[in-house]
Amino acid sequence: MAILTRASCALAVLAALASCSLTDDGVEGIDTLRGISQQLRQGNERPEPLSQTVISQTVSQVESPLKFIEITSRGGQAIVAPIQSSGEYTTYGSSAGQNVVFRHGMPVQSRGFGGDLMSSDEDALLALLRARQRGTADYVMRYLSGDNDTITYVYTCNVLPQGATGYAAGAVRADATEVEVHCVSETGPDFVSEYTVDGTGEILAGRQWFGGLTDYLVFSTLRRD
Repeated sequence: MAILTRASCALAVLAALASCSLTDDGVEGIDTLRGISQQLRQGNERPEPLSQTVISQTVSQVESPLKFIEITSRGGQAIVAPIQSSGEYTTYGSSAGQNVVFRHGMPVQSRGFGGDLMSSDEDALLALLRARQRGTADYVMRYLSGDNDTITYVYTCNVLPQGATGYAAGAVRADATEVEVHCVSETGPDFVSEYTVDGTGEILAGRQWFGGLTDYLVFSTLRRD
C-alpha cells in the first residue's frame, strides 16, 4: 500500500509538471511517450526531447525513485516512477500509462508501447550481469504479434565486462562497471546491449535491445530509494 500511495503522489507530480511551463525550455511533454503507438501508426514527427532543465526540476521535486527511459527508434521519452513492487520486480509507469518492469535494474517486460516485451527468461543472463562476470548465458524474449500469437526469440549471449566507470545522473552518484552483452539467435535478430552495473549488482543504466518494433530502450536511474 505504501508504494502505491507514494507512486500515486509521484505520478501526480509528473502529471502536474507536464501541464505547466518552465521558462524558455518549458516542461511541455515531461512524458513525451504519450501516444507513441499512435505516432508510429500515423507517421507523426518525433517529439522534442526532454531538456536537462526539465529532468533536473523533476528530480528536485519528486522524492520517489525515478528512471529516465527513451525509445530511440521513435524518439519517445519519459521520466517514470515505481507503481508496483513484487519481490525482485519493480514496475515503473509513466503518467500516460506505459510501463516497464525492472528486475535488479534490467528491463524484463513492458506494456503500452506497441510491440511490447511480454515476458523473458533472463535468470542466467542477469546473474552474469549482476556479478560483472564474463560468461555465456541463454536468454529468451517473448512478444505478441498483431494476431495475438506468441513470438519467441531464443538467444545465446556473451557477457563482456568493459571496465570501471563512474556513474552520475540525477541524484545518483556511484562507482560502476560497464558491461556489453552480445546476443545471437537462429530465431531473432542479433544485437548488442550495454549496461552500467554498480558494486551491489544493481543495473543503473543501459541501452537494451527490446524488440523489432521498439528497437533499443535506453534507461538511466535518476533517484534511488
